[in-house]
Amino acid sequence: MSVPWHNRLRQPHTDDTDNGQISILIIGMMLICLLALIVIMAITSVYLAERKLQAHADNAALAAADSFRGLRIPDDGAGRPAAELTDASVSGAATSYLTEVGAEFDLDSLSIGAGTGTTDGRTAQVTLEAVAHPPVVAWIIPSGVPISATGDARAEFEQ
Repeated sequence: MSVPWHNRLRQPHTDDTDNGQISILIIGMMLICLLALIVIMAITSVYLAERKLQAHADNAALAAADSFRGLRIPDDGAGRPAAELTDASVSGAATSYLTEVGAEFDLDSLSIGAGTGTTDGRTAQVTLEAVAHPPVVAWIIPSGVPISATGDARAEFEQ
């Protein structure tokens, strides 16, 4: 004998096999979203620290290129005079710039790298190194993420 349709609606549902499974799925998806958010925050933090370090390297190279002390005058007298830079003057100007702007407060373990100097006597190259500490995951990477940036600037002398 079949039950009329209006009585079927009133009968309680007795199949309990799906109860609680959707809660586990929601909790799992929330954990995955939270982990993705933490990873994105860490990557963004390291990227922003690297951009800040790159800006300091570019500005320090520009300050070093502007601080030339001597001019190289061609022997034949027909060429243009050129600015002369030395490794020591580039390193000293970069250090002075970084101290003046307080860059050591912007980045942890800021130091001038080994590539700082000049290769041709006219181009200042400043390499900076620092450590980025991303939020939330600092307990996973307590020493931080090492970052470096190199900035170049050419010293030009105009008459």
